[in-house]
Amino acid sequence: MTTETSNIIILLLLAIVALISGLYLLLRQKYRKLEVENKRQKELFNRMDNQKIDDFHRAQLNPHLLKNSLNGILSHAYQTYYTMDKLAMVLDYVLYESEDELVSPKAEIEFARNLIEINKVKLSPLFDIRVKFDIDELNSSLLNTPSLVPLMSVDLIENAFKHADFHGPDSFISIMLTFKNGLLELIVSNRISKRSPLQKAKSGIGSKTLEERLMLYYPGRHQLRRFVENDVYSAHLQIRLYAD
Repeated sequence: MTTETSNIIILLLLAIVALISGLYLLLRQKYRKLEVENKRQKELFNRMDNQKIDDFHRAQLNPHLLKNSLNGILSHAYQTYYTMDKLAMVLDYVLYESEDELVSPKAEIEFARNLIEINKVKLSPLFDIRVKFDIDELNSSLLNTPSLVPLMSVDLIENAFKHADFHGPDSFISIMLTFKNGLLELIVSNRISKRSPLQKAKSGIGSKTLEERLMLYYPGRHQLRRFVENDVYSAHLQIRLYAD
């Protein structure tokens, strides 16, 4: 990717974030005006006699409907801003840090967090997704020292969201990432969609790219197991960053 292309992507991203921020501030301002109006009407209500209460309730219907709609819009605006912020971090990692030969485990872990958050946007709030990070942050030297080839976590995480069944009653995605004593471990599992190519016996499971990179950079210091059992795809990756 050229520097010019990278700059264009960043500028477009900044423009989108600025637009969403402006929309959020505008809606927030309107929401506050509605709150002031609602407070004024409540004070008026307390001074009314009982004969006018019914008419007042009817008059309140439309403002309350508008307020509830604005609350919904504000919620979506915040979610969009949050997702764009995570996307900006992912782009920054891919465009700049991943160009380095090695990155710190902390940088790769934060990339994995952001990638998961971006993919979670397309899921129903009721969807069963389990995400756990178990990071030894006390050993800051191992955590912050560049020792990991970048983008080692992307293949397994993206496959989970690409091939998962999102509609079945027992559908789920489970992601657990741990880093302790120089050992990075990523465990991913999900129920597979019936339309997923992972169901085809001759198609293989996942990409060969990850396996090739592991063999190239971590010979004898990695383990990758991927299998399908009872329509559940599982992947278990271990990388020991330092030779014994």
